[in-house]
Amino acid sequence: MTPLFSLGMRMTGAAQRGMRLSPFDPWAFAAFDAQAMSHLLRGRYEEACLAAYRSVQANPAHSITHVQLAAALAKLVRLEEARAAAARVVELHPTFRLGRQFAGVDCAPALAKCLGDALRAAGLPE
Repeated sequence: MTPLFSLGMRMTGAAQRGMRLSPFDPWAFAAFDAQAMSHLLRGRYEEACLAAYRSVQANPAHSITHVQLAAALAKLVRLEEARAAAARVVELHPTFRLGRQFAGVDCAPALAKCLGDALRAAGLPE
């Protein structure tokens, strides 16, 4: 089991517990974001899409949710939908750049590569 896979498993459990404890929390989108990222880390792209869609419903103005959605859709080779999600990222955050985003959160190199390849396919700028 890789460290990222293990991290993804822990993130999923924590996000699910949070939603059980506070299902109507105005920050519910953050729990869905955590679920989406954990599914991305484990290669569960369909589940990542579902969690990201829930996050978008809970907070359509959160650009990072659209980043996760674009990555998951690109991994599923649903490129038209991925490009639409990427366009929403740029609409919400016009100065968004992959490199800056990954550096800003001290992203693990393996995760940056995995997500970066998908996000480039979706059309997000370097």
